[in-house]
Amino acid sequence: MHILHSEIPAPGIGGVVTRRLPPGCGSGCGGGSTQTLVACGGELRPLLGAEGHSGLELGPPLLLYEESAATAATRRPTEGTPARRRYVPRHALLNAEWDPSSSAVYFTEGTSAVVRLDCDDTVTVVAGAVREEVEEDIDGPGSTARFVKLWELASDGAGALYAADIGGGIRKLQLPAEWQQAAAGARGSQPGGSGTAAPGLAAAAGQQVAAVQVSTLLCGTRRVEASCLFFAPSVAGGSGSGSLVFSWSGRSPALHRLPLGASDAQPLLLAGPAALTGRAGDVPGSWVSGLVVDGAGDVHVTVVTDDAPAAGGAGGPPAPYATIVRRVASDGAATSIDMRLAGRRGYPAILPNGYLELCGGSGGGLTVLDLGLQPPTGHAANRTAADADDYAGGPPPRTLPADLAALLDQQPDDTADVAVLLGGRTFHAHRVILSARCDYFRQLLGGSFAEGGARQLSLPDADPDAFAVVLRFVYAGTAADIPATQAQAVAELADRLLLPELCRLAAAQ
Repeated sequence: MHILHSEIPAPGIGGVVTRRLPPGCGSGCGGGSTQTLVACGGELRPLLGAEGHSGLELGPPLLLYEESAATAATRRPTEGTPARRRYVPRHALLNAEWDPSSSAVYFTEGTSAVVRLDCDDTVTVVAGAVREEVEEDIDGPGSTARFVKLWELASDGAGALYAADIGGGIRKLQLPAEWQQAAAGARGSQPGGSGTAAPGLAAAAGQQVAAVQVSTLLCGTRRVEASCLFFAPSVAGGSGSGSLVFSWSGRSPALHRLPLGASDAQPLLLAGPAALTGRAGDVPGSWVSGLVVDGAGDVHVTVVTDDAPAAGGAGGPPAPYATIVRRVASDGAATSIDMRLAGRRGYPAILPNGYLELCGGSGGGLTVLDLGLQPPTGHAANRTAADADDYAGGPPPRTLPADLAALLDQQPDDTADVAVLLGGRTFHAHRVILSARCDYFRQLLGGSFAEGGARQLSLPDADPDAFAVVLRFVYAGTAADIPATQAQAVAELADRLLLPELCRLAAAQ
């Protein structure tokens, strides 16, 4: 099976996360939409195009602040409105995780502190202490708690985070109930509102900031030493009901499932080393570098091994490490994605467009695989019942792809300024959109060709049904559900019109 595979160079990536922004949010992204962020050292950069299939690129870094606009407004201005104080991370931002219950993103800053990013780009340390390394963990309220070596975060979507603390076991971070209430109120806020910055709002109002409560998860009397973990919701249970899927720290690659909610629960083997490596027995030097659960409940696991050939195949140069991706079903059955990637890769995440994203590799950066995955429960790209309440009585949040798709659907109208004729059918379109989104039309309409100023264009020998799919891709950036009978025609026409990504998507059908 052909898998669309592309690389985005960006060294020092420590995680990718998608967040939901409420209407009127002050961030650099339209409110009521999603925004995918890439942690690059001490910066957070938007991943542009993560909602569609028209290419991906990194945007400029966000401006981070240590106080909300409301807090800044309480300071006496010396000249005009006081500027918000900037937040400059003292360590790399890693292990990104979206929590839908508090409508906020959480990172680790280095390996000793957990920080919260609100929709207005306010950053607050909520647990641990930045750059304070300890040999023994400490439970307690946020600023009192200490971590040995934070390695992963997972949200249960119901007010709790779980952290893999190497040397300290699995730690539970219970978020204050006030943050969930603030998030619920912020979803209905108007433009200019305060957003979801619950800690910042409390500080601005002179109130005591509610603290995260940190505790250690025990199985009987012993700790669970995990290096990677992810929350898998229960199919039958409610919000927060489910299990932690994790890999043991320092052991051969294997997955275990730990049911939550019972004090006597013990880890259950989900997939052993043979299932994850595809080899019988132990594979020295192999380990699980990350895992993520998709909307179907399957676990996608990245396994690093030091005895694999380079991604180019057996004939290529040897690589110190290679990464394989395995899919593990809820019953433990494992299948391999037919691709071996050179270098060490981890921090897997599912983008809104269904791509599986991996961080790392021989030269660093992002690797994206078009696997057509469904985002998991709690993913920011999924609509919830609360979203329906937020927009009851009003229109849903608008997006550029949706607006352009609607513009295409209402053709012909007086906005169209060019018609494409083929197979006895006429497709009304807009020159500026065709030129901006398709290299073939950019050359045809913007160059010295005779057709440059024509109001009618023709595509000899092109399939009209295939062109309808191409035109939808040009306008909306999507090419979902290409009929199998049209896939070859779409691939050939996309190649002819210089749309390589659509060509690959159609060829993979």
